[in-house]
Amino acid sequence: MSKRLAGALAALTMACAVSAPVQAQQAATIEARSAPGGVIVTWRLVEPTTRAAFLASSVIRDTWTVATPGLTLKDGVVESEAPFQTFDIRITPDVAEVDRIYMGLSKAGEGHVLYGPGLELQGMDADLTARLAAGEVAVPTSEAVKGYLYLGPQEALMRRDGAAVVTSASAPPALTELLRDGFFAAQKFYGARLGHVLTNEPTLIISTDSPGPTGFRGDVTDTGLISLRFHGEMWASPPPDVAVPLGTFVWHEVLHLWNGNGMKMKDSGSAPWLHEGMAEYGALVAAASTGVIDEGQARGALAKRLNGCREALGDADYDARKLAAGSAIYNCGVVVQWIADLEARRASGGAGDVFDLWRTMLDAGRAGDGYGVADFRALMQPDSAVAVLMDGPGAARWSGIEARLAALGVALENGPDADQYRVAALFHLNGENCAEGANGFYMTEQGVKLDTGDKCGVLSGDPLLVAVEDLDPASEASAMFFAVQARCAASQPVRYRTQDAKLIEAKCATPLDAPKAWAVTAAPPLATRAT
Repeated sequence: MSKRLAGALAALTMACAVSAPVQAQQAATIEARSAPGGVIVTWRLVEPTTRAAFLASSVIRDTWTVATPGLTLKDGVVESEAPFQTFDIRITPDVAEVDRIYMGLSKAGEGHVLYGPGLELQGMDADLTARLAAGEVAVPTSEAVKGYLYLGPQEALMRRDGAAVVTSASAPPALTELLRDGFFAAQKFYGARLGHVLTNEPTLIISTDSPGPTGFRGDVTDTGLISLRFHGEMWASPPPDVAVPLGTFVWHEVLHLWNGNGMKMKDSGSAPWLHEGMAEYGALVAAASTGVIDEGQARGALAKRLNGCREALGDADYDARKLAAGSAIYNCGVVVQWIADLEARRASGGAGDVFDLWRTMLDAGRAGDGYGVADFRALMQPDSAVAVLMDGPGAARWSGIEARLAALGVALENGPDADQYRVAALFHLNGENCAEGANGFYMTEQGVKLDTGDKCGVLSGDPLLVAVEDLDPASEASAMFFAVQARCAASQPVRYRTQDAKLIEAKCATPLDAPKAWAVTAAPPLATRAT
């Protein structure tokens, strides 16, 4: 699941328009082979045509070049004045990780990871195979068109306990060990708690070749292949603030092998918070249960998710669209699962938990027509606090959630941290200067980089910040917040300094309020049974 770690899995939107007149379904074969700097893919059609349109629209094809003379590729369509029956396209790795979109091609050490669904053509069934050079291997070995296909050196692949791991020689050994061990441990934990024998060979690919801009992202496809991608030079010695998300990263993606792979998700487009929330929350519980993180770290992670959900929903009545995109999917999704878990443990005297609820739902979904929000909520406690979050009046939402969590043993107190001060200040300034729909910022190895595109007036152009009001927004976030707050209170411009030595004065005519951010000071342990 393509994600900022939060990473998570991208929801792929398929475009299925066909040219008139509608023709009978024909077949095609798709063959990929390694080439300098990427791969070459060959399509062979059963019948000649002058137009072949790709099925998936949400695949970036900016790095695709038609290698067959006389053919063009534009807007997802290969065309020619003369009929053709075969064509080649050279594909090089995507130049950036974008939103929750699967990468068409990514680099993994000396090998590559190719996204099979992005190669499918409208109106044609197809198989994807690999033409291997000496010393190469491809995984998976069947149904590769349904998901990711790894094509690269044989020595990068290891198999153990019915699963496979591909690593890059350039990946730091400690990072590889953390993710590989978590990959195998997660399968054991989820297999015991959620049951069900996986139909695909689970495969993990660890790459430190991500183009960024975010530090790490991951996703999993229907072939059971998990791709974890890292950007930058920090991963030999990761900063402390990524210890928890890094520790639970692979656990999140592995859980999708149970709640996503081969399962019909009725609401995956409109309510991705359900499967993503469980993947993230289940990863926290499993990691706490196996000693990967401690309970204090788990509470800190829950506090961040709770505050992120509070920021997303605010005091307005529930709007499902707010939980269909962005970080709110993960933040509110975790809050829902935490509530469900607390209530299940309370109702069962500690004998049951959220994994029991999900096992019941997934078993029924495999035997029936999948699962969705209605199935999940039908298994919750009749008086669940989730109703306060999603159904009750927005004005009473957060006081109600605080009271209900307190009744379940959770103690909260207000206490913004540096990250929350940073978010509050920079998002407020973006809101003052940007057109509706502008994004926020990234934490990069070089510092804070705005994600402003061309929508933000003087802040446009995605500047990399050195200072805001002469304070480093990465290392002096709290002090920066109060300096910005003082400028905004006086309706004075806020002064930015960028890495390329530009001085920017951004308007701020609206007072900047201190962030409301809970700390979880006490809570029932997340750790649960492993069998």
